[in-house]
Amino acid sequence: MRVEIPPLDKVDIRLLRVFKAVTECSGFAAAEETLGLSRSTISIHISDLETRFGLKLCVRGPSGFSLTPQGHVVYEATLRLFGEINNFRTMVAGSKGQLMGELTIWQMENLASDPLNPLSGALRRFRQHPNGVEITMNVVPSHDVERGVYDGRCDLGLTGSRTPLNGLKYEEAYAEKITLYCGSDHPLFRRAESVLTDDDLRLVDFVRRGFVTQQQEMVETNWNSTVVSMHTEATLQFILTGLHVGYLPDHYAAAWVDLGLLRKINPERFSVNWPVYIVSREGDAPSVLVSTFRDDLLGESRYLAR
Repeated sequence: MRVEIPPLDKVDIRLLRVFKAVTECSGFAAAEETLGLSRSTISIHISDLETRFGLKLCVRGPSGFSLTPQGHVVYEATLRLFGEINNFRTMVAGSKGQLMGELTIWQMENLASDPLNPLSGALRRFRQHPNGVEITMNVVPSHDVERGVYDGRCDLGLTGSRTPLNGLKYEEAYAEKITLYCGSDHPLFRRAESVLTDDDLRLVDFVRRGFVTQQQEMVETNWNSTVVSMHTEATLQFILTGLHVGYLPDHYAAAWVDLGLLRKINPERFSVNWPVYIVSREGDAPSVLVSTFRDDLLGESRYLAR
């Protein structure tokens, strides 16, 4: 393989898009549907890219898919390249009074049922601007939203997680009410609040949420815990067994409360307004697309708060 990197042309851009998709899908097989290409065609494209760049980009085999050190460098450079291409399109379209380009938004799971979630309203506001923007939206665990913005895989995020990561900007959009719940088969379900004691709570098995930091988790120091949830839906599944108690967003839990399958546990004590943040990259001036959509999110949040 040669060492020099050739001038980029249309072929390289196409091959880099395949490489980016394969990397983000963690393998050739998973990227087939995303790319609409067969595994053999994807393999040929990656081999062609490696030949053109003179680099070994990835390892694939029985042990799975992984990037080489050079592959990580090329992936990071690819994200920056596509970001600059998108910014170019945006700036040129902006000179004509239009929004143009690609905007990728990641949100944490189970926000759609929250009446304070500003995303739908912000999308309507954004489409009122003259534009031909292609919007891609993804739903991932809360902490993955931060990582996606940090890595450049998405432009904006909406999440209840705040690690925080250096280089990220956090703006509170609204607050999500979360409360401690138990299921209908749990011993506390039919226990009146007036007779619920700390000794009762010391006997519970609490669902720890692996998608928030240890400092964020609202667990009493003397509560037992034998399970960890990585998603809100997984927390619900644990609670519905009748063996565990855990925190859920009130808007998400409401349907199961109405069915008589869940109840709140001492909501005056075990309830909190959990901030939901708009996350963007800090440092460089945001693109017109990012700043416009962020303003629309904040504007819709203020409207819903009223």
